[in-house]
Amino acid sequence: WDLLGISFDASFNFSNQKLDRSRKVSLLGGDSLYATAQWAMANIDSRACRKLIARTIARYSDGQLRKRELIWCMDMTIRQYLELEKVSGVETFFGASSACAALLNSVDDAIAHQVAEFGYDIGLVVGLLKETRKSSITDAIKTGRITAPLIYSMEQDPRVRELFERRMSMPGDQDEVLSRVKAIGVPSTMLLVNRLSARAAARLECLHDSEEKEALLTLTFGIGCLPLPVDDSSDVCVVRDDDGRAMTSETRKERFDLKIENLRLRAQLQRLQSAARLSQERLDSIRDTAGGAPTPLQGRTSMCGLGLENDTVQIDWLLLRGLERRAPLPEQLDLEALLSCVAEDQAEVQQRLLALGAAAESRKLKHAIHEVFDAGGKRLRPALCHLVHRMLVQQPPASKTNKDVITLATAVEIIHTASLVHDDILDDADTRRQRKTVHEAFGPDVAVLSGDFLFAHASGLIESLENDEVTRLVSLVIEQFGYGELSQSAKKFDVQLSLFDYMKKSFYKTASLLAAACRASAVLTGPSREVCDVMYSYGFYLGVAFQIADDVLDFIGSDQELGKPAAQDLRDGLLTAPVILCMNGNADLGIEPSPRAAELRMLVNRRFSAGADDLQRALQLVREDGGVEMAYRLAERMANKALEALTLAAPVDCDARRSLAGLTRWAVRRST
Repeated sequence: WDLLGISFDASFNFSNQKLDRSRKVSLLGGDSLYATAQWAMANIDSRACRKLIARTIARYSDGQLRKRELIWCMDMTIRQYLELEKVSGVETFFGASSACAALLNSVDDAIAHQVAEFGYDIGLVVGLLKETRKSSITDAIKTGRITAPLIYSMEQDPRVRELFERRMSMPGDQDEVLSRVKAIGVPSTMLLVNRLSARAAARLECLHDSEEKEALLTLTFGIGCLPLPVDDSSDVCVVRDDDGRAMTSETRKERFDLKIENLRLRAQLQRLQSAARLSQERLDSIRDTAGGAPTPLQGRTSMCGLGLENDTVQIDWLLLRGLERRAPLPEQLDLEALLSCVAEDQAEVQQRLLALGAAAESRKLKHAIHEVFDAGGKRLRPALCHLVHRMLVQQPPASKTNKDVITLATAVEIIHTASLVHDDILDDADTRRQRKTVHEAFGPDVAVLSGDFLFAHASGLIESLENDEVTRLVSLVIEQFGYGELSQSAKKFDVQLSLFDYMKKSFYKTASLLAAACRASAVLTGPSREVCDVMYSYGFYLGVAFQIADDVLDFIGSDQELGKPAAQDLRDGLLTAPVILCMNGNADLGIEPSPRAAELRMLVNRRFSAGADDLQRALQLVREDGGVEMAYRLAERMANKALEALTLAAPVDCDARRSLAGLTRWAVRRST
């Protein structure tokens, strides 16, 4: 939770202007921390906890945008404000942390609910206390950000509402509002802090007496400023009873005290019921053991792998690998023909993607999500999920893909799209697929939060599959995205960059998701672990070949083909296979540096400081010295490895296998 909190703090410091370098570093660092937290979450031994975390992140991203949409909204009530803060402020992480602690300790549902609500109450107290500071009030007045002190002030002082309505346009207006908020809004907010703290303390009665409970109570009373002196003679906040009659401070205090006492007694009852249940379970266990009931024993971990089973299939695989047998290629290698056997599944994924906006409440988020998925795309990653599943079960073409695989395919495409949304911010990309990028159309803040929302929603979909191996696969990919982005940023204009490091970065940024998609689909389909391993290697090599071919297009493709200006990567200092092979060669491939490698290295070293002339000369050197052809052969080499894996995974031919084989050629021939 600390990593998630820090990552959001790092990522949200944006305006609607283009990001400068420091803010891009902040976003990159935030994404890296988020990725590390995602991998840590995958290792939590509680699926319910992981689902809660995914929902929390999605709601937080959505809530942050809703808060931005409610700037200068003077009709918000304190109840509406508190409900919004529970999903968009620090309260979110306090409540979710407490809830996860309860889930990990397997307490009763009723107690888990009380503990979670305790966390939300403490989070609200912390957030409200921050808003009573002069700097926070001043910022809220200047920006129109609605806070509790402002709400109370506008409810009780018509002058504050009047000044707010005219946006404090006259000299001295802001100072007057600040003075009135400090006199009216702050005391009312502190009374709310006092009451929320008392409610939080009452919730702790659901816990057994312990040093930890005592520490939590002490913390609660300290943070909540209890006991808080209240001047009952002044009506700081008009509250009405069920009949609409205004209540005095004394009546309000009596009613509040009664509610707190009821809450405390209910929490005590839940604690006693939980203790009684545990005692009964212990008694039943003793009775069963005394009656001779068998005691469950820890099972021996099953062993599997090459050489551990008398399995002729393993021998067949090894022989086929030795012979470098490759799956046959289809006649048609265009993408539409290759994916025709899973067209219905692809259409269902697209339908689910377009409906994703319904999960958001923010208007801007709904529009951004619809825009990014309506733009279309190859949808290669979902197609891999469908094709792998079809190949391994060898279903007839008319039958539909397993619903779990449809869910996986949707989640994988959402993750891919989320990464593109954030990448476009870092790259200052104005267009993608001939449309404005999200940050260009809606602003960096919407783009960052949209990406976070999509990552979290995808995590929730993955958790809904209730398969721990798939969860670990996808969580690791999100962490590897962070590695790839950091590695790429750190190696800009680095003339010492080796081909191996470049290919490793290509795996982290592109191939990792393709490999995980193939393996996850195999896991959900249910073949042996060896087949899952081979399908991962297919996705691995296909993804690396795809990225190398994509990088070749930067040297020979048009702006329309690339969806960005040609040679953009080289201009930005992102050195790819054609440049690296010309500058440094590669001993493993028997390639020597090109004759003019020194000149190319000099141009890169000085970062094309002469402008377009330097860049054009570098492009000329790479093209004339064979960089494009060498990179193309490397992509073919990787594609052949993917093709070999298909034969090992599924010796029997079928439409899906032919399509997967064809993709290995399509991925490379895009660059010819």
